[in-house]
Amino acid sequence: MKKFLPLLFIIVVLYGCVDCGPQQELTVGINFHREKDSLHLNQVYALGALDQQIFNKQTEDFNNSRLFLTLAFPISLLADSTTYVFEFENRTDTLTLFYQRDFYYKKDCGFVVDTKRPARSEDSKSTFSKVNVSYDSYLMEKVTFTGGTGGNGINVDVTL
Repeated sequence: MKKFLPLLFIIVVLYGCVDCGPQQELTVGINFHREKDSLHLNQVYALGALDQQIFNKQTEDFNNSRLFLTLAFPISLLADSTTYVFEFENRTDTLTLFYQRDFYYKKDCGFVVDTKRPARSEDSKSTFSKVNVSYDSYLMEKVTFTGGTGGNGINVDVTL
């Protein structure tokens, strides 16, 4: 009986788990496909962001990567869009992401924030050659012992 008590405790705890969403600033995952492109990124920043320090580490990661790279940039919760500026050695590219902010009350969590596909027809504007945006909730659909499913948020595939 003593052997089953810890197992029962774990099952009860997992059954009672509720995903209340991210406990920090929401971020967008930007996947860069740079198979033949060896551009050096001098700087990246978000227009209107109060703190640009997060972008310094991301710039370093971009320059140290070879083929495929995913960077995580914060999105603005003050507006339904965020514009990023990428300054390379020989060119400057912009990427504006559109989304719809969703603030609501969730039982056992209080007020949570999430995003979803924008009501407008376009999901981005960019000077990159190809951009594909996918939207998922930031809240996990199902919480499991190993983490859960869903909760990926906004992801962008960019071809330089």
